Amino acid sequence: MLLGLASGVAQLAEFPARIAQWALTAVCLACLLYFVVRFWQIAFVLKIRQLRGEVVEKTQALALQRVGHQRYLDAIQRISDREKPLFQETLEVTVTVGADDDSDRIVEKRVTTPGPLLTHRTMRPIVPTYDDRIVRLDDVAFKAYRQTSGTITALPLEQTRLLRVWMIFDPAMTSPTEWQVEYRPRGLWRPLRERGWDQLVWEDRLPTAAGTPSAFTRFQVTFSFPENAKPPSVKEREGYGVIEEPVRGPSGRWEMVWRDEKPAGRRYIWDLTQSVGGP
Repeated sequence: MLLGLASGVAQLAEFPARIAQWALTAVCLACLLYFVVRFWQIAFVLKIRQLRGEVVEKTQALALQRVGHQRYLDAIQRISDREKPLFQETLEVTVTVGADDDSDRIVEKRVTTPGPLLTHRTMRPIVPTYDDRIVRLDDVAFKAYRQTSGTITALPLEQTRLLRVWMIFDPAMTSPTEWQVEYRPRGLWRPLRERGWDQLVWEDRLPTAAGTPSAFTRFQVTFSFPENAKPPSVKEREGYGVIEEPVRGPSGRWEMVWRDEKPAGRRYIWDLTQSVGGP
């Protein structure tokens, strides 16, 4: 129609042949360009609809996979919670209060005596809880290893404001075994550095298969503070255990050792203070 209209107008107006040819060529090209653009637009819309449908399908499939994965994690946690610890152990924790966020560090040394076999267990690393950020295993550079032969595989069970780790021992423990974990909970002691006081909570709540209130036979925590002219202080809120006086090491750092020789499934809360403002 457009070509016919243009041809009729050119004849009525008696345009020169060359001008009429150029005009018709331009109209043809415009029509061709219009059809190409229109075809591309329709094809693009159809492709977008197809991709949207695929995204919906993939999202639904991913949601189903996540639900299934979470069911496995919940089942592992329930199994772990219901099983009474078939072991006894001594625990020595070194809590390093860094001079900055990056140097906060935790080391947990354990000697575990299985009764008679220990293949796996769960634990909760100490992580910051003063904000709502999600803490993942990689965020704290979590490492676990034995002092002798064998490996420890650490898998995350819960990665929210708290962190829970599933530890698998290969081969299984059949005799007293020394092992440790270490991690860097960045910013754990930021409130202590900023305001001069903070607290640390430890739950020792799982009874053992033998009926004793705790799997620990000895529990010790060493608090290491940055160099400062004034000594820090540590006090267990309920008076559990004993705390030694602060000692200043060759590097200028302060250390305080707290220990409980007879753990009894308690909830420990330590209040920490240190001088603010540097050495």
